[in-house]
Amino acid sequence: MPEAALVTDIAHLALGVRDPARSLAFYRDVVGLEGAVREADFGFVLTTPKGITFSLIRGEPPVGLGEVHFGVALPDEKAVRTRQAELAAMRIPEVDWWVEPGFVSLKVADPDGYVVEFFWERAGAPVPPETDAES
Repeated sequence: MPEAALVTDIAHLALGVRDPARSLAFYRDVVGLEGAVREADFGFVLTTPKGITFSLIRGEPPVGLGEVHFGVALPDEKAVRTRQAELAAMRIPEVDWWVEPGFVSLKVADPDGYVVEFFWERAGAPVPPETDAES
């Protein structure tokens, strides 16, 4: 692959959502996403302190998202378990809970069904079967 084509970071994520204000509240209050928010004709754009733009576009989310999700890395296993307790207190239902040596994962769904994963993975830990790129 040519060097100019190498991707080292994702800079933008856009989601089609039914109610951009409700989704913005979820991502700020539940997920903990921080940044400057700009209202646009189509919804909202949140730009994180690292410059990643997260757009919530008024529309219909895709049907049948299957295994589509995005993850939020946490510093350690305890942080994932703490987040699990916090979300339970907020009455946010779990979609999935996965624990194995070197890996802990908690998945929840946003108001439109997009799955957000809070996880910790020990450096050098084996890749969990559900995320193995060769499966």
